Amino acid sequence: MYLRILSTLFGVLLCSQLSAQEVSGKVVDAKTGEPIPGVNIYRVSTTVGTNSGPEGTFSYDFGKDFPFKLVFSFVGFMNDTLSVSSADEPLLIRLSTNLEIDEVRIEESREAFTMSAASKRNTEEINRGVLRKGACCNLSESFETSASVDVVFTDAVSGTRKIQMLGLEGIYVQKMFEGVPFNRGLNNVVGLDEIPGPWLHAVQLTKGTGTVQNSFESMTGEINIEFLQPTEDALYFDLFGNNQSRYEGNIIYTKPLNSKWSTGIFLSGKMQNQKVDNNDDGFLDMPLREGFNIMNRWKYSGDYVRSQFIVRYHEEDRRSGQNDFDYQNDFGTSNSYGVGVNVRHGEVFGKLGFLSKKREDQSLGIRATASRTEVDSYFGNYIYTGVQENFRVNAIAMTRLSRFSDHNFAFGVHYLHDNYQEAFNDSSFSRRESVPGAYLEYTYERPRFSFIAGLRNDWHNLFGNQFSPRVHAKYNFKPLTSLRGTVGRGFRSPNAFADQLGLLATSREVIILESPREEISWNTGLSLLHKFELFGRDAVFNADYYYTQFENQLVADRDTDARKLYFYNLDGLSFAHSFQAEFQFVPIKALGVKFAYKYQDVQIEYLTERLQKPLAPQNRFLLNLGYSWNDEKWIADFTINYFGTSRIPSTSANPEELRLSNRSEDFFLVNAQLNRVLGNFEVYIGSENLGNFIQPNAIVDPENPFGNNFDATLIYGPINGRTIYAGVRFKLENTK
Repeated sequence: MYLRILSTLFGVLLCSQLSAQEVSGKVVDAKTGEPIPGVNIYRVSTTVGTNSGPEGTFSYDFGKDFPFKLVFSFVGFMNDTLSVSSADEPLLIRLSTNLEIDEVRIEESREAFTMSAASKRNTEEINRGVLRKGACCNLSESFETSASVDVVFTDAVSGTRKIQMLGLEGIYVQKMFEGVPFNRGLNNVVGLDEIPGPWLHAVQLTKGTGTVQNSFESMTGEINIEFLQPTEDALYFDLFGNNQSRYEGNIIYTKPLNSKWSTGIFLSGKMQNQKVDNNDDGFLDMPLREGFNIMNRWKYSGDYVRSQFIVRYHEEDRRSGQNDFDYQNDFGTSNSYGVGVNVRHGEVFGKLGFLSKKREDQSLGIRATASRTEVDSYFGNYIYTGVQENFRVNAIAMTRLSRFSDHNFAFGVHYLHDNYQEAFNDSSFSRRESVPGAYLEYTYERPRFSFIAGLRNDWHNLFGNQFSPRVHAKYNFKPLTSLRGTVGRGFRSPNAFADQLGLLATSREVIILESPREEISWNTGLSLLHKFELFGRDAVFNADYYYTQFENQLVADRDTDARKLYFYNLDGLSFAHSFQAEFQFVPIKALGVKFAYKYQDVQIEYLTERLQKPLAPQNRFLLNLGYSWNDEKWIADFTINYFGTSRIPSTSANPEELRLSNRSEDFFLVNAQLNRVLGNFEVYIGSENLGNFIQPNAIVDPENPFGNNFDATLIYGPINGRTIYAGVRFKLENTK
């Protein structure tokens, strides 16, 4: 009986496939011939449609009542309507850009919508136009108009802006440069401050565990950055300054050397030399700093061989603490309290790809990186130094079952080596990590449904065998309405001091109760994206929910004892619920509106009880308005961020006059910017924290930094007040 039923079902499916008349084809850029993925393709006056795949190809049954018309639309390109009379021959559609100008120009689209229904995962795209909505001096400051990433203030004493995603620290987010992991280990000391914003072409934010191809370390999401390509002959520079003597500048020169080779030189410098103490507590609100970045990028594009090579070096020195601190006279004494962080980081990237001469769906790629990071720091009488040497290589092969199959496979091998040499006060410790691994990823892709299943296994010489399964799925109810789901496991090696370096700005005794074990988490999430018309105008709604639970976590405990900072492995529950709803709308031409709400519930099991994660607001709101006029020669942007209250670690053991409330204040941050395009130049002026909110009592007992009660780690908001800034950008292209 079951055999008869299965035979009948198979026959029905077979007949339906034989009778289906799928229209297939490929969408390319009319100017360059490059394929365009994610193009919306739908039948006129219906909701029947699909999206082009990664190679610009599509195949879909739009109906059998030929002829009919198909519309092809994509952001940045003019819509094209094509009459289709049969499904016998594949189509080739060439889309032209919205605006082609022979003269040099620097304006770039500040597209209101940053999410795509074509992406297989819950990904937000921040293009160069969106990046320029803010001052964007570095990557960590590039997320002020994104609700997906929180930029937190808890390391304000050291001047590092750290990020959070899904309510958890940025150390659980996989940071990548065009698919190559970076910014990890000791390099987390400066977070994403090390990447100059003007170097960026685009940033992709993906929530949930990443694919197994990249690494085992993606636990809550991925941030993938793309630097400017060297394939155009162009010169770019910019200058930035604010009223607190912060100055930054960049020079970028890119040049194609011939039809296959191109190169680019990237230079960046920063300086802040004015002491600012707007809250009058005797401590600098922001550190004095100076540093530079240099990068050389090479790219080769052959017929069947593609490669890239990058050399990058970053160095930065920061000095903070009490206003009268002098390193030569006060370091190592109790005369005055000082903070210093010096980071030196050198890195080499290499990517090599081989394309099949017979099958365009087959390729082999090798990605490798080597780096060295040195950290020298002091917080009063606490001294931390560290050196990390890293090497990583990843080889991946990709193929389909057949040339036009819906079944794709990626498999590869991976090796990671880390050598750590660290010292804290009089204690030295070191470790070597050697992690070989292998992975397999299967992708099934149809116009309405995609499914990615990945398995990877890594053998860690310290933590043993680690198995990381990950699954991603997407279903399109309509061409512009999609539901996504993900579940996966990730793990990482914790670094007690480098991950939480700012916590040393206190008189607490630092106690590591046990050797840190690997951190392991499971992440599960759902997201719904719907693009529609509202009052005849384009609109987007996106909602997602993610749950992260740790099997093990290195806990930094400031609650068990007000006089001690404990580090120990998790014994109990640690989890994070994160819900976000976002609405984007273009009510009138050239006006983009974004509104987002986020709720986060993060709890950790400490030695005595389970508590909410400290200094993490449960409620967040964001409102962003962007408007341009006079052919985008004028651009205005306005952003309001609301931060709800958060828990402050208990200070009840302090003398009464040094006790803080158990909850922080809620507050608003308002940013605004105005841009003016003048030929090859663009000038801008803006302000951050227009309302001049300053956290009260940011430092506990600042008059006695070497006393028992001093604590500069309980920071939840800005302490440097309102800033006014201005800048200029220039880009010159050789259009010949």
